[in-house]
Amino acid sequence: MLSISNVDEGTKSPGDGDDIDPHEDLIFAPFVGKIFATSDDAFDFYNAYALLKGFSIRRRNNYKSSKLGDVSSILFSCSKDGISKKEKDAKKTREDGAHERTPQKDRTSTQTGCKARLRIAFLNEAWKVTVFYDVHNHALVISPSKVRSLHSHRSMSPEVVDTIKGMYAQNIETAKIHEYLKVRNGAKKSLKFKRKDVSNVIASENRRLVGIDVETSLVYFQKKKEEDAEFFYDVEIDESGRLKNMFWVDGRARRAFQEFGDVVTFDTTFQTNKFSMPVAPFIGVNHHRMSIIFGIAMLRSEETTSFIWLFETWVKAMYGKKPQVIITDQDAATRIAIKVVFPNAVHRCCQWHIMRKAREHLGILYNSKKGFEDDLKRVINRSMTVSDFEEGWRHMLKKHKLENNRHLKNMYEKRSEWVPAYFRGTFFADMSTTQRSESANSSLKIWTNNHKSMYQLVLNVEKIVDNIWEKESDEDIASMNVVPNLSSFYRIEKDASQVYTRKVIVVLNVSKFVDYKTISFGI
Repeated sequence: MLSISNVDEGTKSPGDGDDIDPHEDLIFAPFVGKIFATSDDAFDFYNAYALLKGFSIRRRNNYKSSKLGDVSSILFSCSKDGISKKEKDAKKTREDGAHERTPQKDRTSTQTGCKARLRIAFLNEAWKVTVFYDVHNHALVISPSKVRSLHSHRSMSPEVVDTIKGMYAQNIETAKIHEYLKVRNGAKKSLKFKRKDVSNVIASENRRLVGIDVETSLVYFQKKKEEDAEFFYDVEIDESGRLKNMFWVDGRARRAFQEFGDVVTFDTTFQTNKFSMPVAPFIGVNHHRMSIIFGIAMLRSEETTSFIWLFETWVKAMYGKKPQVIITDQDAATRIAIKVVFPNAVHRCCQWHIMRKAREHLGILYNSKKGFEDDLKRVINRSMTVSDFEEGWRHMLKKHKLENNRHLKNMYEKRSEWVPAYFRGTFFADMSTTQRSESANSSLKIWTNNHKSMYQLVLNVEKIVDNIWEKESDEDIASMNVVPNLSSFYRIEKDASQVYTRKVIVVLNVSKFVDYKTISFGI
């Protein structure tokens, strides 16, 4: 029986057309002397009677034999038995007289002091009804559809519980799970539980991981390693023995990095679990121009030492191979760590992040100075050389009289870290920003939230990774079986179509780059 607490049982007579005839002869009523084989049988019988009559029951208390120590008597009562804490406090205040108690928060209660009850006693190896009082001091619920929602009549089968857990693992919302179960059972009236009960199952599953979250994640990693010999994970522990940082990557990504690891983006701007630990994916691009994850990290803090540990651990996982280009946001700790671990790599700060921050600081100028926003973007994106940028920047400042603008000065001082002109000739694999990391974070937001445990987040990240590999496999097959549409009749494009995947061929429009006068057809 599913235990539900703090339920508003409601006793209003409904008008939904399924009322019970209050004069119906209740032939299933208990009586003094009735025998039951077990106490559970007695509870089920009384509960079935309560369902028919329109109230809910609960197990009130047990009495133990002073000689044997075994339970000798059990009392089942109407769920409205007892007095609420609010009423007890009021009674105590009245008894205390002049002493005023501190006012408490007003809370609703379903208790009315109802004395309806059934007592059973263990006699002659069986349970016998010794007391049955069937008078209630409250209205009874005469609608079957409503009485089923009362405390003792709400239950879930193990199958339903497993269904809820499975759907929750697929990141399906509580409300949608409840709606699905209603549809599967034919109608809402056929359910023996409420949406709140679905939430309780999920909450119970989350509580199960409290205190063992990290341990459960590590056990999962060890299991993955047994299935995949190249699966890699590592953790950093602080002085108190608590988890500080964690990193993991599967064997497929480690192998793929050897082919596609020249350029990566790394972003720590997304926090996604209840511990507020940034989730930092290493993102690259494969031969289909699709994003690929080269490992996931969870960091307790964004300090330089944490990034150094992570980058060194990542290089170890990638068999010593380091990226030639790494794109990040403008975090100072990340910049220092990159210089330590990747001294020969080209480090580029994400232009998208910089321009978003510029809009926050320069938004008023965008609106007040006509043409300023277009001029700013033009000098940044269309300057082919460093000298072009330098000259264009000075001209822009002079034109709009912004030589003393503090934010523009700050952008200029760091220009070599993000302006495209400073990176001409460097291969970026179509990744000039951390946009692919942003895309990965968007997927994480779909699959996770800040109520998820670490273990649940790990499982959901694995779903994202598996989806990436599945898409890559589908595209491999498509590239082998689908003839790409060529943009010209040049032999060079035809030959390229035999080497590159169809997604790469789409962007290689040869007619844009080939001089008609210097190339002959059919060469």
